[in-house]
Amino acid sequence: MTDVPKHRDVVSRRSVLKAGAASVAALGLVGPVAATGHGVTSETEDVFGQGPSGSVVAPGGATIKRTAKGISMNVSMPTPDSGEYQYPESGVYAGAGHPEAFSLWAFVFNDPASEDWDGAFFVAGHVVGGSTLNLSGRVSTNSEPFAGEPLDNPEGAEVHLAVAPHGALDPELMPEQIKTPTGPGPTIWWLALFE
Repeated sequence: MTDVPKHRDVVSRRSVLKAGAASVAALGLVGPVAATGHGVTSETEDVFGQGPSGSVVAPGGATIKRTAKGISMNVSMPTPDSGEYQYPESGVYAGAGHPEAFSLWAFVFNDPASEDWDGAFFVAGHVVGGSTLNLSGRVSTNSEPFAGEPLDNPEGAEVHLAVAPHGALDPELMPEQIKTPTGPGPTIWWLALFE
């Protein structure tokens, strides 16, 4: 397993992200938790950029929908410009180029009061050439985690979504290129926190 952080690495950004989220929420750009019917609740959060002081790159760009059996996740953000962002120091990485590959990961805290995440899940991978990066997937109570424990509290778990860069697509490295975590996280990740 490569650079899958425990809570201290993710928590170190919590205060920065919460402050940014609070300012955007105060402007009315982020909606509250909404019931969508049939036992589904929907939540929307901002996507924050790379680095310890990452600013909002996509207001309301991340959405999760919860049911008793799982969580559907979607992140939509501007595609990072090749060579203009921080690349991984570890993981399967092929350098800057075009098109580039990205992956979506979910870190789940089944008990939101706990200090450590319970499970890390690969959610989706995507190779992009356009101006918008869209990553969508689902984690259910039956999903096998990449690391840690399964999801057992989909309606109440704290969820941190991380978009990881993998550099230029290399067909010879697929699918490992997208399904292998990159690090150091969260320094190189774009994040959305659902607390």
